[in-house]
Amino acid sequence: MKYVATVTKVLKPGIHTVGALRDGEVVKVADLPHPHRLEIDLDGSPDQPCMMYRYTNSGESCGDTWLQTLAEAFAQAAFEYGLSERDFHAVSE
Repeated sequence: MKYVATVTKVLKPGIHTVGALRDGEVVKVADLPHPHRLEIDLDGSPDQPCMMYRYTNSGESCGDTWLQTLAEAFAQAAFEYGLSERDFHAVSE
């Protein structure tokens, strides 16, 4: 099962970045683009791990996050983008 939502605002700009190792230290290189669409991909039950994928307006990937449960994924979407579970629609794959 996949859950899809449109991002209309970003509450935590700069939270997703590209980094590099320099002299043994992780340093920020750039911010990832802000997403236009979120997809939560759930392969098992809602109590099993899932992935949150972020996509730009042109459909390019702009980050992903592993989460322990579907509820945690919805909570992360609320934290980063102000989205609620009601903002997502279920899509069968």
